[in-house]
Parts: sequence; C-alpha cells; structure tokens
Amino acid sequence: MYNTISSDLLHTILEPNTTAYEAWTALENIFQDNKSSRAIHLLHKFLDTSLDGFPNVSAYYQALKVLSDQLGNVGNPVDNERLVLRLISSLNDQYEGIATILQQQDPLPSFYDARSKLILFEIRKAEQALHAAQTAGNRTPC
Repeated sequence: MYNTISSDLLHTILEPNTTAYEAWTALENIFQDNKSSRAIHLLHKFLDTSLDGFPNVSAYYQALKVLSDQLGNVGNPVDNERLVLRLISSLNDQYEGIATILQQQDPLPSFYDARSKLILFEIRKAEQALHAAQTAGNRTPC
C-alpha cells in the first residue's frame, strides 16, 4: 500500500539535508498541533450526519464509519454503542419501526449488524413499493 502527502505539505516539511526522521517528526508535529481542532470539527460532522443527506443506508453507514475512524485517528474513538445510537437516532421517519426495534435490543447490536438490518429493511420497503406500483398499474378502470 502506498501513502502519499500533498505537494504543499511536502514542501512545508522538507528542508535541505532533511532526514526521513526529521521529515516524519515535522509532519507529526503539524498534525498534533491541530488535533483538538480537527477532533471538534469531526465531532460536529459526526453529530450532524443524518440519513436524509444520503441516497441510501449504505452511503449513510459508510459516512458514519469514516467519521468514526477519523475521530479515532485524532484520539477520540467512538465505541460501538455510541456509533449504533448515532446511526439509529438520525434515521428518518420511514425507518421508525426498525429504529425502535434496534434501540430496544439489550445489548445493542454491533454497528455492522445494525447496518445489515437497516439495509434489509430498505430492500424490503423498495420491493413493497415496486409491488404496489405494479399492482396499481395492472388495475383497469371500470
């Protein structure tokens, strides 16, 4: 796996005769300096993320997972319970039934299991809507 840094950042940390260790230390210091600010920004994004901003549960789940991972990277890990509660609490009214079932489980399901249940629910709702549309289309006027 290859990791890269932006040209701007590379020019910021490199000086003539800089060793790899010195470059790494300079890079680490840059990211440590803004760690708290980054954590605050990520936490706001995490708390403001809701299903309404995404085309489906999978995209919504992925966004929460990325934000959770990024919070962990800045020293503010999100545990499974908090992640699942966030996932459930920011669903829209269409998911009220499944959200109630998920939040009443003790212990809460894993983030992955909650995602799977929500996706199955979403698929079922789409199939029901398709069936209803087909049924409505097959009706003949009197």
